[in-house]
Amino acid sequence: MRTSTEIFAENLRNMLIAKNKKQADLARYTGATSATVTYWCNGQAMPRAKMIDKICLFLNCSVEDLTTDHSKPVEYAPEDIMAEQLRENPRLMRLMLYAMKLT
Repeated sequence: MRTSTEIFAENLRNMLIAKNKKQADLARYTGATSATVTYWCNGQAMPRAKMIDKICLFLNCSVEDLTTDHSKPVEYAPEDIMAEQLRENPRLMRLMLYAMKLT
């Protein structure tokens, strides 16, 4: 299981890339040293809450964007999986409709 520091680091790296920002830009904006920002991005340290708020302002994102584990697979209910299969396969849909008529 990943730690909150690892999750934050991955999300921060991804957000910097998505926003086309550099670690040096973040360091200047927050007043942190470039070494500190590197520690955050490598998962070696976690910024304090006030600093996370500054980072969110810089990246125009929410705290949840940086602290939520986005790598977890989404779990679907069985009926959602079946509905998707029926949408993708017309033959399966016809078979299902035929079976429903029989009952």
